[in-house]
Amino acid sequence: MYNVLYLCDKNYYQSKMSRVRFHSINAISKIANVEMWGNNWPGYNSTKTVQENIDASDFKPDVVVGYKPLEHRSFSEIKAIRCLRYNEMYDKNWTISEIMQSKANLVICHHENDFKEYYPRLSNFTMWPIKSFHVAHCAEATVFKDYQMPKKYDLFLGGATNGHSILGRHYPLRDRMLNIMQHMSTLGYKCHVHQHPGYDLNDAHTNKYAIDFAKEINSAKIAITCSGAPKSRFGKYVEIPMCNTAVAADLPDEDQENFKKFVIEINMSMSSVEIIDKLRRYLDNDKERERLASLGHKWSKNYTHEKYAERFIECVRQYKEEI
Repeated sequence: MYNVLYLCDKNYYQSKMSRVRFHSINAISKIANVEMWGNNWPGYNSTKTVQENIDASDFKPDVVVGYKPLEHRSFSEIKAIRCLRYNEMYDKNWTISEIMQSKANLVICHHENDFKEYYPRLSNFTMWPIKSFHVAHCAEATVFKDYQMPKKYDLFLGGATNGHSILGRHYPLRDRMLNIMQHMSTLGYKCHVHQHPGYDLNDAHTNKYAIDFAKEINSAKIAITCSGAPKSRFGKYVEIPMCNTAVAADLPDEDQENFKKFVIEINMSMSSVEIIDKLRRYLDNDKERERLASLGHKWSKNYTHEKYAERFIECVRQYKEEI
C-alpha cells in the first residue's frame, strides 16, 4: 500500500464548502495509508519546511497531494512525488505558475478538456519529470443518493445565482434558466432555486450542507445544471443522477455518448419556448422521466469516490513505473 500525505491547512478542511476533494481523500484512505496534515494541524510546524516536518515524523509518504501547496513552506523541495489535483483550470497563467513554483511532478485534471489542453505543455516539459492524467469528477455516494424524498419540486436549480453579469459570462445557460423557471412558475409548475450557502463556513466539514443539497435534488422531478462557458463535466453531472433525479442540461465536452442516453438536453441554441416545451413534455410523462433518471442513476455508479480512489492509485503506480 502506498503512503499518501494530504497536505492541507486545517482551516480549509473545516470550512471549505466543496467537500469533493476531502471525500475523495477519504476514499483513497481505504486502499492506501493516508495522513492529513499541514498548517494548523496538531504536530505540524509551519515555521519549518514540509520536508523538515516529514523528516521529523514517523510517516514517510510516497506521494504528497497538495491543496494550495504554495501556502506551505518549500513544497517544491519535497522528496516524495508532488501531486496537484485540479477541478477547474480556467486561469492558465495562474495554473501553470502554481505547477512550476511547486515543482509538481504528478498533475491530475478532473476535466477532460483541461487535460487535453494542458497535456501537450506538461508532457514536453524537461526541467523535471511531470506526468499528467485525467481522472473524471466523482461524487460521494453516502451523501448523494436516493433518499426516497417526495417529489415536491417540478424543477430544481442549484448553485451560485447572484451577480448576473458574472453568472452570464461563466454559466450562460444557468443565468437564462432562472428567467425560464420564473416563467414556468406562472404556469403552475413548482420551481425551486437552491441558493449557494457560501464557499466557506466553519461547519462545512460536517457535510450538513452537502446532505441538505442532495436531499433537495432528490426532492425534484428534474434538476437543471450546465457545463458553463468551458463546456466542462462539473460535479453536478454525477451528483444529480446519483440522487436518482432526472437531469436537464447541455452536453459537456466529455462522455457525450453516455450523457445523450439519459440527459434531457437543453442548450443555448434553443429558444425559450423550445426549452419550456421540452421540460413540460418530460414533467408530464412520469414513466419516461423516471426511465431517464434510472439510467443516469445506474451510470453514476461508475463515478463513486471508491472508483476515483482506484484511478488515483493507478496514476501513482503508473508514474512510479514510467519515471
